Amino acid sequence: HPPAVHRDAVVIAGEIDLTPEQIMQLATTQITPMLGGNSRVVVENRFAWSNRPDLGKAVRNLVAVPLMGDQSLGMLLALNKETGDFNSVDMKLMSSIANQATVFLTNNMLYSDLQDLLMGVLHALTATIDAKDPYTCGHSNRVAIISKRLAESMNLPAQRIQQIYLAGLLHDIGKIGVPESVLCKPGRLTPEEYDAVKKHPALGAKILGGIRQLDDVIAGILCHHERLDGRGYPQGLYGDEVPLEARIIGLADCFDAMSSDRTYRQALPLEAVIGEIRKCAGTQFDPEVVVHLL
Repeated sequence: HPPAVHRDAVVIAGEIDLTPEQIMQLATTQITPMLGGNSRVVVENRFAWSNRPDLGKAVRNLVAVPLMGDQSLGMLLALNKETGDFNSVDMKLMSSIANQATVFLTNNMLYSDLQDLLMGVLHALTATIDAKDPYTCGHSNRVAIISKRLAESMNLPAQRIQQIYLAGLLHDIGKIGVPESVLCKPGRLTPEEYDAVKKHPALGAKILGGIRQLDDVIAGILCHHERLDGRGYPQGLYGDEVPLEARIIGLADCFDAMSSDRTYRQALPLEAVIGEIRKCAGTQFDPEVVVHLL
């Protein structure tokens, strides 16, 4: 991989008296010039490492095949055939494996680029919410990180942890439809203003509802203000009707809100935040999730 994007890595199968760093040195100083920047296979049955004869004793013979996509992805090496010399059969086998590896690595990089693009767009979306209310700057990112840590602590599967992270990141995206005069109001909200704020979970779910790849995060966004006692919004769900994702994100959201400065109050001391969370376990918050947070 280009050093600016990915770290070069050496993967070894089998045993040889060379460290990964020494194999990297062998590849860059000796074998790369032999390949000459093209896609041909190099076979060397009487190998001598010209500038490191001390290490060259560890390599008797080798086959080297470049992994060439639109750019060089690395190389595949076979060192020290167990019996005899490397031959045309070995070359064809190595070339076949290298071709398959190149396709896999190229597709993997394309997928990684798409993932980076998606995450960049999602972070940009959340930044638009933070820009509306400087007092909540960084809130979405913190909720996402806390939610992810909670999901990891609860030993949820990796894919579900990622979905919870994304839902935490996007949980307030619906506030883009709430007037700034309401979001940034320093005093108590009127009932009408509070009703406007309460629309943001459903609005967020609607905004993201057309993106098929985000189907699994919608529940966490829509339900993160639901409560176990049924007094939450927008649907008034009760008990187990509240998805686990929403219970995790809802607790992370409240924890960060209470421990951060807001337009209408200063951040609460950590002891007060913990006390409030303990008091609301079983009514507003899932007691099991509370245990993991504390």
